[in-house]
Amino acid sequence: MRQTDQQPLSAAKAPPKSAQVSGSQSVYRAVGVLRGVARNNVTGVTASTLASEQGLTLATAHRLLKVLTGEGLLTFDPYSKKYHLGLDLYTLGIAARDFGLRDLLAGPMERLRDLTRETVFLLVRSGFDALCLERLDGDFPIRTLTLGTGSRRPLGIGAAGLALLAAESDEVVEQVLRYNGKLYADYAEFTNEEIRAAVALTRRRGASFNDGRLRNEVRAVGMAVGLTDKAPIAAVSIAASQLRMEESRRSELETLLRSEIGTLDIRLLRQGLNH
Repeated sequence: MRQTDQQPLSAAKAPPKSAQVSGSQSVYRAVGVLRGVARNNVTGVTASTLASEQGLTLATAHRLLKVLTGEGLLTFDPYSKKYHLGLDLYTLGIAARDFGLRDLLAGPMERLRDLTRETVFLLVRSGFDALCLERLDGDFPIRTLTLGTGSRRPLGIGAAGLALLAAESDEVVEQVLRYNGKLYADYAEFTNEEIRAAVALTRRRGASFNDGRLRNEVRAVGMAVGLTDKAPIAAVSIAASQLRMEESRRSELETLLRSEIGTLDIRLLRQGLNH
């Protein structure tokens, strides 16, 4: 649903004459505002810019933006005074492609589980969160894991969430850090500086690593899916107990992830799942 992973959006069209009544016109205007935010989602867009683009008065734009933000379809950054697509809108988009994505990744995830005998996760970006779409338990399930299907964490937390964030542009990373900064303290007191350093390390290594700070007995490696000039569509991670994740095993799991995820990149692009 981000500007970086969808086709260009056309400008809002004027509603047909049959819809020139108050209620229908408000719907068309709201849709136009959503499309306007989507076109500028990476950088964000101000109310005045949207009003000018959509041919609305500033008062009308503010009224629509207030409703859309209140419903979770948009978010407002009080620092930049700009609007971005909201969490609920991302969730709706994820639901639209959920089955295809899970179906396509089912085989690789099952192979990773069977080869490693560990727990495998599939996560996607949902606004400023990482949303777990699937979890496959291996022969050595970690009883303390709390990340189940439908669970959320701030983007950048956990191996898969970090892989997703690291695959974004520097501009998007800073936007996420600004939004999630206060939330990171709830997860082992992470700071924005530590997340930035982890992003840089993940980019250099090509894979992310959860070193047990979230849960001392758990380690995990992760990798983004669909890495191109566009944003990633998902991330897959493998979690294991501390005793089963020494350095040599970590390298082995990264190699397996790279093998499975690397073969998926072109296939996912051909399927059009990154649009």
